[in-house]
Amino acid sequence: MKRVATGLGLIAFLMMLAGGSLSAQVGERPRDTDYTEDAEDAIEDAEDTDDEAEKQAYYRMALEHAQGEIAENPNNPLGHRLAALASLGLKQYADAGAYFDRAQELYPLYEFEDSGIRESTWIALYNEASPLVGSGDYAGAVEIFEDAHAIFQARPEIMITVAQLYGSLGDFERSLHFMNQVDAFMASETAANTDSVTMAGWQEQAGVLPLLKAQVLAADGQSDLAADAYRALMEMEPDNSDHIRSLGTVLMDAGREDEALEVYQELLEQPGLDGETIFAIGVGFYSASDYVNAVQAFGKAADLNRTDRDALEMWARSLLLDEMYVDIPAVAERWVELDPYSQNGWLIWAQAANQNGDSEATQSAMGTAQDLEVSLDQLQMQRFGNGGARVSGSVINKTLEEGSTVSIVFTFYGAGDAPLGTVSADISVGAADMAELVDVQFDSAEMVWGYSYEVTIG
Repeated sequence: MKRVATGLGLIAFLMMLAGGSLSAQVGERPRDTDYTEDAEDAIEDAEDTDDEAEKQAYYRMALEHAQGEIAENPNNPLGHRLAALASLGLKQYADAGAYFDRAQELYPLYEFEDSGIRESTWIALYNEASPLVGSGDYAGAVEIFEDAHAIFQARPEIMITVAQLYGSLGDFERSLHFMNQVDAFMASETAANTDSVTMAGWQEQAGVLPLLKAQVLAADGQSDLAADAYRALMEMEPDNSDHIRSLGTVLMDAGREDEALEVYQELLEQPGLDGETIFAIGVGFYSASDYVNAVQAFGKAADLNRTDRDALEMWARSLLLDEMYVDIPAVAERWVELDPYSQNGWLIWAQAANQNGDSEATQSAMGTAQDLEVSLDQLQMQRFGNGGARVSGSVINKTLEEGSTVSIVFTFYGAGDAPLGTVSADISVGAADMAELVDVQFDSAEMVWGYSYEVTIG
């Protein structure tokens, strides 16, 4: 009768190579019983049939016999191993992994016999899940990856991938759990005994995790721990302004405002910052009501990219809140040149002119605001890291008949305020003072640094 191999030949060979040094690790010896023989026979029958229904029936029989052995002789490692093989055939991977682990605890030399089948199952499941990642089915991929991880944990690739996928899915607890598993694995004896080329590949793949951990902690509201994670990143990459910027954000979220402002001030003084980073610094100062530094930051962003409408708006608003009325008209003029249908832009200009005692400019700006047929409000641009941008906001009907069409042509600008292209939107307005959404996306391989628009009514 054919039996499932217990690996005693391999064990003897390994012990011979080690001069008998493995004898202390033998543990409980596998023992054949009626239950194990029946389980082995059922596994053999499952392997010999091509009928899938019969195969599954045999594996279920094998599992029942193996579980009978476990109940009667819980310290017989063979019962646990046979239960693992039967569970594997039934694709009950979490159970199979637990049975394999228990068999190995009782009889450590099973590790040599079973590592091959465990790793090959891991590889098969990895290959099954990978296309799902490519197609965006992260939930489906994670389910399969979890099965693979339950079977075999002597490689970190799946742990790293699953940590990233759970982060994308918003399951921050599981993401952090797998990141901690990666850390433990990399410090393990298994990793230490791995060849240098393989280890270098693992380290490269795991290189994304420190930043992911900081981001996940921040998204999970663990702001203090996120701040520690970003400080650690800053030690590894002291010239990376993104880490400093993110540190300021999480410090602000943690209520550590004074520390956050120190970080923003330090960052603002660094040379070579791009407009997006400088704008984000300005938002940090603005959120903390530090309008003096907000003015400085938004002014730098707007001067770096003169078509950055959003920076000009925030610059003007910061000046207004800091009562720096003399400086507002020049900024507001640049703002409404890009954003001519901004009622807020014209009103802020009028308010500053009034404070400056310039009645002519006050009346002109106020009159333009009142004469607008529509107002574009709450405009905001989202830059895409790989190029292109999205602009969203609202169109508010002031004097037009309901149902009138407003055509808006947005122009997007790249480095040096060079025009990159346009996107058009036609909006049918509602009743007076009703707001309609405007949302356009500009696709480009180049980074977008600013935008303007023209409106046609009719």
